[in-house]
Amino acid sequence: MNKMTVHMTKETLYDFLLFHAYSKFSGFLINILGLAVAFMGIILYITDRTGVQGVGLYLAAAFVFLASTPFQLKMRAKKQVQVNEEYCNPVEYTFTEEEIRMEYGGKERCYPWEEIERAVVTPKTIGIYYGKEQAMILPKQDFGDQFTPIFRMIAARLGQSRVR
Repeated sequence: MNKMTVHMTKETLYDFLLFHAYSKFSGFLINILGLAVAFMGIILYITDRTGVQGVGLYLAAAFVFLASTPFQLKMRAKKQVQVNEEYCNPVEYTFTEEEIRMEYGGKERCYPWEEIERAVVTPKTIGIYYGKEQAMILPKQDFGDQFTPIFRMIAARLGQSRVR
C-alpha cells in the first residue's frame, strides 16, 4: 500500500489539459491550420498577391488559431482549481493491489484496477483514466519518495500497452 496527498495547482492542471487537448488528432489539426494560414499569408505577400495589411491579417488569424486553445485551457484550469472540490482541497490517494482509493472532504471513491483504462505521463503529471474523459491527475511534485513504488504499481497493474 502506497499513499500520496495531491495539492492541485492551476499550473499543474494546465499542463495536463494541454497534453489532453494536443494528444488528440483535433489538437494536431488546429496547429496545422494555424501554420497553414501563416504560410499562406507569407506566400501571398512574397508573390505580391497581398500587401502588408493582408499579410498582417493572415498572421493575426494564425495567431488566433494557435493561441486560442492554450488560452482557453489556462482559463479552464484556473476556474477548475477554484470550483472543483477535488482540485481545491487536498486529496489523499491510496494505491493497493486491488484499487486506487481517493479521499477528500470526508468523501471517498474507490477505483478497482479493472476499471482503469489507461495512464499517461506528461512533463508535470501522471493521469490515470477511469473513463473516456475522466482522469485522476497526480502532480509529480506531490509523489515525494513514493514516485517509484507508485509508478511501478501503475505500470504493473495496467501493463505497458496502457501506459504512455
